Amino acid sequence: MIELTADDVRTLAELGFMALSRGQGDKAAAIFAGVRAARPAGEAGFIGAALVEMAAGNYAGAVKTMRALPPTDTQQAFLALALYRSGDRTAAREILREVMQTAGERPDAALARELLVELDGATEPMLR
Repeated sequence: MIELTADDVRTLAELGFMALSRGQGDKAAAIFAGVRAARPAGEAGFIGAALVEMAAGNYAGAVKTMRALPPTDTQQAFLALALYRSGDRTAAREILREVMQTAGERPDAALARELLVELDGATEPMLR
């Protein structure tokens, strides 16, 4: 078995995201399966797999995949995205508000803010 470095795994994940962005879900799924095999405790393979599932319209599968990870701000932001796409906007909104509070200035907070804006259909998130 070949041992992959962190850079190798990062490159694979980037290739998976590129494949997904080009509509090559089958290739992306295979790449993300490799990422998950190489780093079973890492988030990248799970997030990639969930995005592949969402691209295929399998929102319940994406929610299940994201819930398989321990909670972090990144995991929660992508779980909220999957919940939002599955139609559970209330749960998505609650999670995104929490991420905005806990993520500080990290990219997860920006992602949560953008998703809340999309959910609320406004230019700024509604923090009711």
